[in-house]
Amino acid sequence: MKLGCSTILYGVHSTEDALSGIKKAGYDGIELCAIPGMGFHIEPNKTEKEYRELKKKIDDHGLIVESIGGSGNDPYDPDPDSKFRSLMRAAAIIGAPAITTGSGGKSDNQEDMKRAAEVFNKLAEFGKTVGTKVSIKPHVGGVVYNTPSSLEFMSLVDTKWIGLNVDASHLWRAPKWEAGEESIPKLAKYIFTARIRDTLNHDQPIGPVETQVPGGGAMNLKAIMDAFKKVPGLDIVTVEIVGTAQWELSAIQDVVERTYAALKKLV
Repeated sequence: MKLGCSTILYGVHSTEDALSGIKKAGYDGIELCAIPGMGFHIEPNKTEKEYRELKKKIDDHGLIVESIGGSGNDPYDPDPDSKFRSLMRAAAIIGAPAITTGSGGKSDNQEDMKRAAEVFNKLAEFGKTVGTKVSIKPHVGGVVYNTPSSLEFMSLVDTKWIGLNVDASHLWRAPKWEAGEESIPKLAKYIFTARIRDTLNHDQPIGPVETQVPGGGAMNLKAIMDAFKKVPGLDIVTVEIVGTAQWELSAIQDVVERTYAALKKLV
């Protein structure tokens, strides 16, 4: 199993800083974020030439692009030139097989579930034309937020182009707590991308950075990683830790490197 790191950890710092730091730490790949205010390392609505130049920069660092992080770019926007669709086009150019986002909507709301399925099925049709899959994170508060809602959602969408971005720390913090190592096998056939971090408790807001670093929380990361290893076709698990966006670069790098050292023992 390969290890990736989301550029979200590098927040306000440059794409070059993120790529250099992630490579230095030893990771194999990245989630390249386009998340306003959190990590903006690829922008929508750029030219094909600009995206190809970015691809070369990533290639020069010897990193693979596991996905583009597209949260905050409104997948519900129907405009053919929406930011989200632009990022789907960009993903195809830079070699990212998927774009990640949340489902939107509110938990346990059937109208929102129906609407989400309609929206993402339309994006599946667009994805077919550009070659980019959409990976939905079961997220605290969203209409897709736990194992049952994930399975319901997947029963309503085109599973060739719409899949799941599973982060066990969100399942752990769902209203009915779930152990990721038990949930992952139930969701395995729908998993496109995977996220990993620790967390100390079941509070819905994620805790401080140190509790997200492996070993700082209470999750069974070894069992979670072992479950991910059994997911068909999944060959990279990506670190996503939030709260470092405004930190000094050296402090971010320390978190990135300590996280890699801890997870390397599990793969």
